Amino acid sequence: MIDPFRPLSRRQRVFALLLGAFVVLYCASCLLTNNYGGAFFAIPVFVGFIAGMLYPKSPFSTALYAMGAALLLSILTLREGVICVLFSLPVLLPLLWLGAFIGSVLVRHVRTERARRAGATFALLLGLGSQVWARLTDDPARHPVHVAEAELGIDAEPEAVFELLTTRELHVDSRWPWYIRIGLPMPERMRVERTGLGGRVRFDFHQGSAFAHITGWQPGRELRYAVDRFDANDLPFHITRLGRGPDYGFRSERVEDWLTIRDTSYWLAPGAHGGSVLRRRVVWQRHLAPDLYFGWLQQTVMEHAQARLLELIRARVNADKADKLRMIAAK
Repeated sequence: MIDPFRPLSRRQRVFALLLGAFVVLYCASCLLTNNYGGAFFAIPVFVGFIAGMLYPKSPFSTALYAMGAALLLSILTLREGVICVLFSLPVLLPLLWLGAFIGSVLVRHVRTERARRAGATFALLLGLGSQVWARLTDDPARHPVHVAEAELGIDAEPEAVFELLTTRELHVDSRWPWYIRIGLPMPERMRVERTGLGGRVRFDFHQGSAFAHITGWQPGRELRYAVDRFDANDLPFHITRLGRGPDYGFRSERVEDWLTIRDTSYWLAPGAHGGSVLRRRVVWQRHLAPDLYFGWLQQTVMEHAQARLLELIRARVNADKADKLRMIAAK
């Protein structure tokens, strides 16, 4: 039987301090930065360093348990999504190990317990300072801009494909690769509600809708639009969220935390051997750091999404042609 009055071991006390440090730094990031930049992902470095200073016997495993508890807490309180936590682990784990390693090396030169506590306090204050510095220096308007595009041939005239995109509701089958399906809201329907420049476009996802206005319109050649807002409610524990709201779910401010879609366009041209060539291009600004990891990851997912969407559009065009042939044969 566990004695509730038995004093906590040193490792248990350090675990509680590390969990508290994670919570404090996370809340500071929510209040100060509201994004997933370098200061946010640097949190494990400072917590790992504290673990190395206060428990050099086993700093990484102790810090790992604390980070696991902190991530679980963020999921249960509907602050983060399970998928987003999994995607962030390749960044969080090495940084946690780095901080624990540095702390465990430096602690060898620190003789007194008081000095070790002072070093841990300094690391916590430095972590808070990094959040303040990010708030003062970070400019989302200067974040990296990405472009993803894809093209394929369709056995139909450009005018017919443009008509499909702009005059009829386009239904897209949910045959998406798992690595795209779990990380992004998947489109199900697209409808141009008002044609021409300044017109309106609506997209329905599996958990909500997005609304855009048309910025480019050339019948048979070009459709371009810019997304204005999202109105969606994703499942609990699924997608990410960071501050700025008491309710869970996939909101427009959640999207702006990790990317801003600047422009989306479809281009059509006659094919060299008949039919048409359809090209889709999306331009967005990435708000995720570090670049080395999230730059590659987001670019890869978006590029695969463009190609897959065009494949599904071609399948819809082919299905429509088959339906027309069956109707003609029936007559």
